[in-house]
Amino acid sequence: MHLGSTFYDETELRSLPFRHLGSNVKIKRTAGLFFVENISIMDDARIDDFTIIVASREHVEIGCNVHIASQCYISGSDGFVMEDFSGLAPGVKIYTSSDDYTGEKMTNPTLPRHLIGGPAGKVVLRKHVIIGSNSVVLPKVTIEEGSSVGSLSLVNKSLPAWGVYAGIPVRRLRDRSQNILILEKELGASRA
Repeated sequence: MHLGSTFYDETELRSLPFRHLGSNVKIKRTAGLFFVENISIMDDARIDDFTIIVASREHVEIGCNVHIASQCYISGSDGFVMEDFSGLAPGVKIYTSSDDYTGEKMTNPTLPRHLIGGPAGKVVLRKHVIIGSNSVVLPKVTIEEGSSVGSLSLVNKSLPAWGVYAGIPVRRLRDRSQNILILEKELGASRA
């Protein structure tokens, strides 16, 4: 027996004006996706309970076989990309823009846009990237292919490929195995 929210069915999802919607997309009914006309979701992606995705200005692109776990927040209005096979563990926060904490600008979304603002820029998670629970990724960050970020980390800079990172701020701990590339080929062969 399963308790909890259910997924939208395909008919319901297809009735919404997504920029693109692939096949076998699973989105829990308690998730909030704002400005779906700027959101592309590819095949076999899944978005779990209480996740919020905002795409008010720029595009949010979610690749194939992507999993976004419960209670994630993606402030994607300055551009966000999650490439194939990437994933967010519960509670991850992604910010493509932030307030200005220096006092040079005001800090409140109820104010006119020209009075507020801080760092802003696209966040990109390349293929096979995984971000651990309750981590935070700040604007203008690219995490290159195959890298993993441990739980409770702060990602305030771009990260090179195939590393294991953790900490506040993150630092590289070691190399990450590339065996997942072999498994990806095996998956592709099984689908052919």
